Amino acid sequence: MKIHISIYFLITALLICIDAYTKYWAENYLQGEVIILSNILSLFYAQNTGIAFSIPLSGMLLKIITVILIFGIFYYYWKEEKQKKSSLLDISYALIFAGALWNAWERIFQGYVVDFISLERFAVFNMADSYISIWAVWILYYYFRFTS
Repeated sequence: MKIHISIYFLITALLICIDAYTKYWAENYLQGEVIILSNILSLFYAQNTGIAFSIPLSGMLLKIITVILIFGIFYYYWKEEKQKKSSLLDISYALIFAGALWNAWERIFQGYVVDFISLERFAVFNMADSYISIWAVWILYYYFRFTS
């Protein structure tokens, strides 16, 4: 089953709004660290000037790489994946675009990305990073399940 293009863009827009709102909330209301689950999960405001999950890469090179990756992934989706008529693929690509677009917007216009979710011994991340991670898992699932 294929998702109509307007539903696809609606899902992407909704995910961007959720990410933007949670970042706004973190930036304006999150004061100090809020422990959610013992020392495993907590919330605190951080500015990430690097790439995903705080990997250190910054400046104009990061902005250029980000834009090239977004256009490359969109081109690939539009030329290759869209024709497969798979709702799972459509939703997974909506996740990657929502996550990548809003993080890119922040990185380009603010110089940093707002992160606020912390997992012990991992990294500080945000909803957009979660979308990108879910996309990766769904893509792997799709290819292992439906193309072998």
